[in-house]
Amino acid sequence: MLRLLLLAPVAVLVAGLFGDLYDVFLRAFEDYGYLIVFLPILGECAGLPLPGETVLLAGGVAAQKGVLSLPWVIAVAAAAAIVGDNIGYLVGRRGGRPLILRYGRLLRVRDKQIAVLDSYFRRHGAKTVFFGRWVIFLRVWASLFSGASRMPWKRFLFWNALGGILWAATMSSLAYGFAQSVAFIGDVFGIVGWTTAILVAILVAVFIWRLEHRAERRAELALVEDEIKEERRLIAERRERHRRDR
Repeated sequence: MLRLLLLAPVAVLVAGLFGDLYDVFLRAFEDYGYLIVFLPILGECAGLPLPGETVLLAGGVAAQKGVLSLPWVIAVAAAAAIVGDNIGYLVGRRGGRPLILRYGRLLRVRDKQIAVLDSYFRRHGAKTVFFGRWVIFLRVWASLFSGASRMPWKRFLFWNALGGILWAATMSSLAYGFAQSVAFIGDVFGIVGWTTAILVAILVAVFIWRLEHRAERRAELALVEDEIKEERRLIAERRERHRRDR
């Protein structure tokens, strides 16, 4: 928890650097159009450290200046967000989950902690996916966590698509309406986003700490831990069959 508090001033400084990217993006829009909107947002939502929200704000400014069309900026950004998040979900479910189960103990990730993650997304997954769209940390990682926690894909897809569409519409329209102040808007949203992300991380850490200390009395977590053990057993059986087949 102390580490999270120490990261706050660093996060604010990093957020301020994004303001210088707007001129670069505006020139790129003139040469490559909506591809510059699509790719960074797609990459960020898939889990890469790219300035997707900065690109979206710059796209709104470009639309106000007549370089791009605002409806197309919204449509392309929403599509990129939805596709990117689904890639992140798939990576978390097909890649992250088996890695955690196979090597989690080496990284000091206990079954109880995995069970807490599963339990959290069963209860609060929809809210996290939807509202996380406006929080920088959750925007990048919520899809991965959703997949790793085995959140049902149809439920994830609905709330992710709804959040992606509204996020693309609100942020690009905000930049379109206040184009002259977009750098300031970007800095504010960057600072607010990082501050919110840090607060969310602290709250989740406290939530996990409290839940872990009560886990022995929670039948739900005990059941989830049993499911994890069974999942690990099946993975080991598949590995053993694969080894014998070779």
